[in-house]
Amino acid sequence: MKSRFPSSALGRLALLSLFATVPRVAYAVEVSGLEHAARTPRTYIAIQHKRDFDPVAPLPAVLRRWGWRGMAGEVHFAMRSDAFAAGFLSRIVLHPRWFSLALRPLSVGPLLRRLGVHPLADLHQRPAEAWLRDAQRVEGNVPAGDILTSAFLADLASASHTSPDQLAKLSLSRLLTRRYHLALQRFTSADIFLGEAHRRAVRRSVAEAKRLLEDLSAWLWAGGSLFSAPEGQLSPTGALSPINNALHRILRTAPPEMRILPIALVYDFMTTRRPCIFVDLAPAIERAPALPHHDLDAQLRHAWRSAAHFTCTQIASGFLVEAAQTRQPATFTTGELAAATFAHARQLAAEGRHVDPRLLDTASVYQRVSAYLTYARRHHLVRRLKRGVWQVTGATIMPPVPPGEVGYRFAPLAYAYNELRDLLDV
Repeated sequence: MKSRFPSSALGRLALLSLFATVPRVAYAVEVSGLEHAARTPRTYIAIQHKRDFDPVAPLPAVLRRWGWRGMAGEVHFAMRSDAFAAGFLSRIVLHPRWFSLALRPLSVGPLLRRLGVHPLADLHQRPAEAWLRDAQRVEGNVPAGDILTSAFLADLASASHTSPDQLAKLSLSRLLTRRYHLALQRFTSADIFLGEAHRRAVRRSVAEAKRLLEDLSAWLWAGGSLFSAPEGQLSPTGALSPINNALHRILRTAPPEMRILPIALVYDFMTTRRPCIFVDLAPAIERAPALPHHDLDAQLRHAWRSAAHFTCTQIASGFLVEAAQTRQPATFTTGELAAATFAHARQLAAEGRHVDPRLLDTASVYQRVSAYLTYARRHHLVRRLKRGVWQVTGATIMPPVPPGEVGYRFAPLAYAYNELRDLLDV
């Protein structure tokens, strides 16, 4: 079977070797449910999207299960379309700034296409820089104030420590210089444009999305499979995000026998020990194009939640948040936290849920809880009052998260608690 975007088998194998190695430097990766990964043409491998490592963690194990044809090119990937333009690497690597700026001219688009990666357009959210580059190409090098809203210019001025009036006089090419690089990396919609420029930007976005979907449809009808994240964005709060309309647009023109293989990912990240990624494959959803959108979304979300592992990060965070809400002062002992985590883990296991096995042993659960508390103390989430006695001091409610950002970086306790509540909602 030939791909419309010919991929290099050797390049893919090298990339898979890198994917198999790099995550294990930083994480322990636990994969379960591989019996559901039987090689079947026209499969949409649907991963949750929590972190940048999400595609990397399950891919080697799944493609090894599929054999040589899967590794060499039978499975393609869908990735947001701005990844194919110059500047994408500089958005991924923002620090150190000199290195981010050095990456700006580089485009990995040709390499991605050779490796079997398809661009997938988001009709609504893109980095501001991507919108401006597209506008410059079509509208010309016009003054920013002619086509950009005052609200956007005010936000950009605040982020770059300039005045909105000064920015309005600059040409688009001047806005796309390194001075405004960091400020233009936030995700936004076509609403940054005025009047006719806004309408033209929306029309271009829709036309691009249709063209890219035609390429994906042709690949699936040829018998290929696709690996992608239906949420379309990193989870901002810890809970599952809505299923992106891109999945439904793909299914609208997909072969009727196309199936969806759900893969859940959970990070046990609140620890001073080696963090762990739990990768869980769920049974496939057969003949997905025939399902109503609401039913498909519900089945996919249920599959992710049912398959996912519960970890010390989620269960212990649940205890801390409840302690903060019900105790005055919000104090507890290490022994209390270990006993509660052990009891909750055993209850979940008895209900047939997947649980980190280290939480089902009294000795190892104490070790996990101790590492969790050390992490929490370092991140100012708890305060030690005396040996073995703690007080909750961190935020237990998730603050507003800007588009494209993820809450675990600045509110890990609230993020983990939201994830726990989401996993329990089955």
